[in-house]
Amino acid sequence: MARINVNLSKIKYNTKVLQTVLERKNIHFTPVVKCVAGDKRIVSTIESLGITHFAESRLDNIERFKDLNVTFTLLRAPSESEFDSMISNVEISIQTELGTIRKLNTIAKRLSMTHQIMLMIDWKDGREGVLTYDMIDYVNEIQKLSHIKLVGIAFNFMCFKSLAPDENDIFMMNQFVTAIEQEMGYKFKVVSGGNSSMLPQTMYNNLGEINDLRIGEALIRGVDTTTYKPIASLYQDAIVLEAEIIEIKPRLNQGTNQSYLQAIVDIGYLDTFTDGIQPVANEIKIIGASSDHLMIDLNNQDHYQVGDRIQFSLNYEALSQSMYMKNLTKTYIYDSKIQTLIENFNTPVYSRN
Repeated sequence: MARINVNLSKIKYNTKVLQTVLERKNIHFTPVVKCVAGDKRIVSTIESLGITHFAESRLDNIERFKDLNVTFTLLRAPSESEFDSMISNVEISIQTELGTIRKLNTIAKRLSMTHQIMLMIDWKDGREGVLTYDMIDYVNEIQKLSHIKLVGIAFNFMCFKSLAPDENDIFMMNQFVTAIEQEMGYKFKVVSGGNSSMLPQTMYNNLGEINDLRIGEALIRGVDTTTYKPIASLYQDAIVLEAEIIEIKPRLNQGTNQSYLQAIVDIGYLDTFTDGIQPVANEIKIIGASSDHLMIDLNNQDHYQVGDRIQFSLNYEALSQSMYMKNLTKTYIYDSKIQTLIENFNTPVYSRN
């Protein structure tokens, strides 16, 4: 039976690395957990490092964590029917529509609550956000609302358009933030500079006013999302998909007239985004998929047997779809050696007695 292997120790290690790097840059690390489908054990593992604020895009996932001592930024504005629940369960939401913000104020007033918001700025991703020339008007209107508190602004990259942030973006974002604050006499508590795609700039540049990053894909997959190459200090296999061989047969490639050994495993495109998975074993390759099956060329290696299991790495789309599939069971793994690395993470190599 196919399953997802979740190595909690590797997730914790990746978290510790990113937490340490960003703390040294005086940047708050907000883990984005929308791709893990409200998995409480993953969130609890991250929380164990003292991280208590997360980002999530789905309200129903957030509602699963009521018994944990954590808070959330809701990344995607909910439907109007969910406004009451959002104000009751979410500390901060990211907003882009003034009409929606006014409705939230009315509901928050009825509930005798104050709801915190951040404004997403439409920078260069082109997916969502307040247009830069409307920002002053937005801030003016929000300041008139009795039960809405504007705590910050956010930027986004590489979710719609494949344009990575660069040094000029950092300069212009800081110019923009400074201009708005000076014009309004209003200091933003949070300037969230983007997602995992901002990490390369963080390593080599001063981000200025930016004091928060929302990191999800780099945390779970350990990759630089601007190049999709591995980040050397992170694990890339914290979550893998594992499927069982249910058939092995010799086949004939009708195009080349060459024979090959084919295995079928028990996953298909109903289970995951099959274009986004790759066998961990490099010597074999996927040759096709149907709704319930994945066909693999075993490269004529006859040591594979029916019942053997094959592991697959996952891109972001495949990871997300797999984690949300209820028919895929999850196996949680702890690694004592990695746990020791985490415990000794901040221990100096040389110490004086």
